[in-house]
Amino acid sequence: MEQADRFEIRSVVHREGLIEFDWDDPGESYRVYKEGRLVQEGPVCDFTDEDVMHGKMYHYAVECLDGRERVTDVIRMQTSALKTKKDTANPVRQIVFTTIVAKSQIALAWEKIPQVKKYEVYRDGILLEQTEGTHFIDREVPDAPSVYAIRAERPAQESEEPLSSPKTMLGRIAGLFNPESSTKEDVTEEFWMTKMLGRPSEMLLPVEEWREPDPVSRWKFRYTTFLAEEKISNPNILSPNRTFDGDGREFDPEGESFRTRADVTLSYTDRGYPLVFTKEAGKTVAYGISGRKREEGRASIEDFTIEPLEHDGREFGFVLEHSVGNPITPAPTIDYEVHAVLRQHGTFEVTGYHDQAPHHEVYLDKGDGWFPIHRAESKGLAHMSEVIAYQHWNTSSFE
Repeated sequence: MEQADRFEIRSVVHREGLIEFDWDDPGESYRVYKEGRLVQEGPVCDFTDEDVMHGKMYHYAVECLDGRERVTDVIRMQTSALKTKKDTANPVRQIVFTTIVAKSQIALAWEKIPQVKKYEVYRDGILLEQTEGTHFIDREVPDAPSVYAIRAERPAQESEEPLSSPKTMLGRIAGLFNPESSTKEDVTEEFWMTKMLGRPSEMLLPVEEWREPDPVSRWKFRYTTFLAEEKISNPNILSPNRTFDGDGREFDPEGESFRTRADVTLSYTDRGYPLVFTKEAGKTVAYGISGRKREEGRASIEDFTIEPLEHDGREFGFVLEHSVGNPITPAPTIDYEVHAVLRQHGTFEVTGYHDQAPHHEVYLDKGDGWFPIHRAESKGLAHMSEVIAYQHWNTSSFE
């Protein structure tokens, strides 16, 4: 009996060009909203949306009404349309990830990552469950903003990328010169899918009472790479430059020392929605075997580029590509790529992949200060090699 009284989404089906879902039937009638617009009203307990674009994220609300047409309960759901042709460089980009917020649960479901056998589910940094499935239901729902994260890994030889075989073989060789990491780490791809949720009691207000957050007038994005150590050894044991100055710090959006930094500002109030991109490389200082300074320089940032994505007036995005090397000694480049969509109503989706060295930190600011959306600690400089497995990540918000 208790189960029948709940108002929850029962199933969600994704097919190319279609999203379909149904729900429990505790009311007399129901209203379905898509992006805040009423799209269906009546006694039926299912909805089919055939007006979707592959890979695009959508927001739905379902209201439960009594016989007097009063709203008695609300469900909100965020999901994306199926994209059949996947991005092999970043498997979690445009992955179907569904988040359902109801009074009785927060439910997460995600598209399977090929060859991944197990997923770890975290809430606010605390491990909740390890599962072989691709869904999770949390019934201990705190009435507070929260961050859910799904972590997974797979051996690089099981990747669909065409360079997976040399990546595996040379990764093991690189591991011999990298005492900070194990051979297993050297050939393991890591995946993070993160959802930043608002306060459920505010999200589950009737649509007429729910007020969309104040539009964001200006987004700011910051991506920094840095070396946490004060000094760091050169993994190239044949180089006369035996050590380098590190940045000597922990994660900090305002950290003054860094290897590279990208800042992107997007204005929704200025004519033309200008996108401003600035980039910078920190100074590299090398020391010889005696400990005396040998040379210093700044890396070229020519291969550090941005490309705007199309927008519809309510969302805008960009692709950021980064390949920056050591200016004074032969060494692999620091490589990463980011796809970002920053919406005027305040939600976002940012996804990317990067070498597993050095430290990477990514922040957003929509007018009230920086907040982190991705942080990754270095696993050793040998992980900057092109033959080492990447870390893939996707962070989005729902509020």
